[in-house]
Amino acid sequence: MFEDSSFKEDVFKKFGSFRDTIGVLEKQYNIAPTLNIAIYTNTKVYTYSHFGLIPSWASAGSSMQINARSESVYEKSSFKEAYRQRRCLVPLNGYFEWVKDPVSKKSQAHFIVSTSGDYFVFAGIYESWYDNKLKKTILTCAVLTTEPNNTIAELHNRMPVILESDKWDLWLNNRSDFRELNTLFIPINSDKIRYFRVGEAVNSVKNRGEECIKEVTETVPRQGTLF
Repeated sequence: MFEDSSFKEDVFKKFGSFRDTIGVLEKQYNIAPTLNIAIYTNTKVYTYSHFGLIPSWASAGSSMQINARSESVYEKSSFKEAYRQRRCLVPLNGYFEWVKDPVSKKSQAHFIVSTSGDYFVFAGIYESWYDNKLKKTILTCAVLTTEPNNTIAELHNRMPVILESDKWDLWLNNRSDFRELNTLFIPINSDKIRYFRVGEAVNSVKNRGEECIKEVTETVPRQGTLF
């Protein structure tokens, strides 16, 4: 997330006042697992969370998972309590997927964005976990995934559950039953999402600047054959 003012305005319009522990967002163009990511919780708090959910009962951070399959999130021991009680919105300006070239074997990164230029909101779950190294309790989160739409199927066999604003309340409301929640786990329409190739800067977690989402337009030539 590198621009959250529109999201915060929309949250205020929809839900009223909320506690903002982030204030001025730290611009990040390459959020890898274990880094902080912004979330809006079902307790009306906008805050940073460790990207990668660690169950409250886990003894080590190695139990971290960044994705939860929507088809089975309600039955997995790592996710089911968070799914029942601690759901959140994860606002992002876009996200990355990599595709391996069958010839060069190199992975090409693609940045996926809204065709309208707006932000995305992913369906997320969060958990509190005591970090023995930091000697404090931290929030951790994961993103729910679903089957891809036609656009994303060109890149990957899964995609995040993306929520339109009229579905935010259903996702966050603790009174929503599981049958209602299951209606959310469908891919966003293909015409609302697009992607483009980006450079190799994003391949290093050390790089978090705007260069990570700069479009690459030139074609990399492949070596031909004689026959």
